[in-house]
Amino acid sequence: MRPYRHSFRSLLALGVFAGAAFAGCGRPEETPAPSTSSIPRTETIAPTVAKTPFKPPTGPFKVALVMSGSTSDGGWNAGALKAFQAIKSELKLSDADAAYIDKQSAPGDQEKSLRNFATKKYALVIGHGSEYEAMALKMEADFPGTLFVISSGRQVGKNTMPIVFQLEDGAYLEGMVAGATSKTGTVASVGAEESVPLKSIFKAFEAGAKAINHDIVVLPPVYTGSWDDVNKAKQATLALLDKGADVIMQDVDSAAQGVFSAVQERSRAGKEVYALGTNSDQNEAAPDVVLASAPIYSEKAFVAIAKAAKAGTLVPSDTPYGMREGVVDFVLNPKLEDKLRGPVPSALKEAKGRIERGDFHVPKG
Repeated sequence: MRPYRHSFRSLLALGVFAGAAFAGCGRPEETPAPSTSSIPRTETIAPTVAKTPFKPPTGPFKVALVMSGSTSDGGWNAGALKAFQAIKSELKLSDADAAYIDKQSAPGDQEKSLRNFATKKYALVIGHGSEYEAMALKMEADFPGTLFVISSGRQVGKNTMPIVFQLEDGAYLEGMVAGATSKTGTVASVGAEESVPLKSIFKAFEAGAKAINHDIVVLPPVYTGSWDDVNKAKQATLALLDKGADVIMQDVDSAAQGVFSAVQERSRAGKEVYALGTNSDQNEAAPDVVLASAPIYSEKAFVAIAKAAKAGTLVPSDTPYGMREGVVDFVLNPKLEDKLRGPVPSALKEAKGRIERGDFHVPKG
């Protein structure tokens, strides 16, 4: 039997009982060790906060959403549309006061859409992606009655506010799963573009993998340059599998099916290889190979921001929305839970609890 590749000390450091022997290690049963809770609490950076609350214009409170990709992606943009619909429902907005645009990949079109909605006195305009941030900051002074909210943004303006989705919280736990299940001792990740958010997410994934197995090899992330090119994502994944990676994390939106397809192809050829989902619960997208997902419940952040903006109490800031706020989650695929043996499920539960409580802050890029 192939040895189980975890670092036993790493699991103890996560504060779990170590009574179960690892499969294939020949380790005798031990008396359960007490919880050490020795994951260090990392320092957090104080959020940046604007000086004054945003004051919406008089008249109907209107909300717009602008997206670069398709809402049929089963991930990032689909989640945004769901969140937009939640705002519309919670604030009881009419069709005339709520609008969205998707599939706008050209920067000129993106900027034009932001400006058009602001010109029409939309109080809240959401640009769903960091690509909208520079545009919003450039035009915000022209539209003081519009709050520009930028998903995955980083900079706070007078009336521009980033939504910092702390997907790193879920990525760290996915890294733990990868470190626990890898048989080759090599894992990898595929991203669409080499942006600050993606690099940070993959850094958290690497940290989680090494928390379980400090000897794990984490290959450098591969970036395809596309959020929707399924074939590029598939070819990048196949190349990583050829290098010995047997667990692949991805953040490529619509192109995720290319990653899953590549992993399924190798799995059906007799290789024990797996993938991980992000941005939404993608466990059912390829239930035979997706071990777990890190979904973002963006509706919780969108609705909270919209309500505060309408009430005139929202002060723009870069306060993050992560697992502690209930916006980021981690969901194991119940069909593949048997791949996690010994103390690993308890380690995951312990780590997730500590992130939710704020006892542990996930390393970021």
